[in-house]
Amino acid sequence: MPAHRSQRRRAYVETERHDELSDGVPADPAELEAASRERKAGGSRIAPGTSAVQRLGGKALKGRTKLTHEVGPIPVEAAAKARARYARKRLCTELAETVGGGRCGMVPSFLAKLSMEDAALRESALTAGNIDLARKLGESSRSHLLYAREAAAKDAQARRAKVQANPHAGLLAALDDEELT
Repeated sequence: MPAHRSQRRRAYVETERHDELSDGVPADPAELEAASRERKAGGSRIAPGTSAVQRLGGKALKGRTKLTHEVGPIPVEAAAKARARYARKRLCTELAETVGGGRCGMVPSFLAKLSMEDAALRESALTAGNIDLARKLGESSRSHLLYAREAAAKDAQARRAKVQANPHAGLLAALDDEELT
């Protein structure tokens, strides 16, 4: 856990340095490649007759909630809100592929949403000429990004440890070895 610091008598949690973050678990490249081949260019629609994405069933929407996955009503232009939505989707995809083990859970997704909302508000503050507010929103966006990455990495490591801690894994491996001999 990052150290607690205080600034002008207000306590806050300091984010970890970028070089001290957890390694995480990369996604399975074969599964990602099969799904990306089936998506139509320029969008997320799926071509008729494909099956890799459909075989995943509801896994694509598992853990999806309106609070964590949709950029909310923020007082910015429609174009900035659209950019924030797209950036949140791309950020969650990148977190899942690089450190999340193929999944971006609810906590990393929520933090990514907060980060992109702060980035949209920062852009609006810059156009309005409010440099001090834009700086604060930029720092907030950065810390949300770092926390999202850290949460995705820790979730992936916990999922991997849970799979490896299966008490029946040794029995299954022994049975597989007996069948081969």
